[in-house]
Amino acid sequence: MELTQLLDRIRTQCDHNRLPSPGERHHDLREEAAWAQMSLSGAALREARAELVEARQQWHSLEVEIETLHALEKGLESSLQQTQRMYSDQLQDLSQVIQGLESELEQVRGGLATQRQRHSQLLNTKMRLEREITTYRRLLEREEACSLLPGNICPNCPHTEPETDKDLPISTVKTQEILQGNVVQESAEGHGTIETEKVDKVIKQWEGSFFRGNPKLRKKSVSLRFDLHMAAADEGCAQTKQDSLPDVEVRLIMKRSRSIPAITP
Repeated sequence: MELTQLLDRIRTQCDHNRLPSPGERHHDLREEAAWAQMSLSGAALREARAELVEARQQWHSLEVEIETLHALEKGLESSLQQTQRMYSDQLQDLSQVIQGLESELEQVRGGLATQRQRHSQLLNTKMRLEREITTYRRLLEREEACSLLPGNICPNCPHTEPETDKDLPISTVKTQEILQGNVVQESAEGHGTIETEKVDKVIKQWEGSFFRGNPKLRKKSVSLRFDLHMAAADEGCAQTKQDSLPDVEVRLIMKRSRSIPAITP
């Protein structure tokens, strides 16, 4: 009986020794929390180290890329400078060519202006001559009308005297063809070199000398032809001024034919 009680007491004391005290429990909890925190910190440290390694790799790759871009930039700058020098030289050459062409264009414009002025003066001379020819044709028509009137009286036909000027350098050669004592054809040819301003005056004088003393000439029996060679009389003369008109070489030809009378045996 006493042995049984003793064993129970020993068991009770052992159980009492097995149960931790409140202080020991708190210490154990703190120790477990510290171990848990250490394990968490180790995982975070490993992750941080992995991120650091990755960042270093990225930084190294970026450094390589930056160096490559710097080399490319230097190459582009060198190419740009060469291109600028090349095109600068080309622009200088083109500017010189343009200046030369502009000077040539100015010379051509000046020459065209001079030629235009000369052409205008010659055209004015031609127009005056055409007006003179028209006037002479009208005179011929009036003389023809006067010759058809009875008594050859024509109050509307003016009597004109040809102008004479011995200073005008023109020579005239008249020819006649005579058949059986009758003049069947007359012709006159004048040739000379005169000033351009006096062409119309010379033609008028020359025609007046041909029609002088022939008031009954008919338009159909008279033909007038004149050639104007608009050129300098001496083509080799180098002293001809550009501002003045050159002398004109004039050749005037006028013919008059009459009906051939019947030939009597």
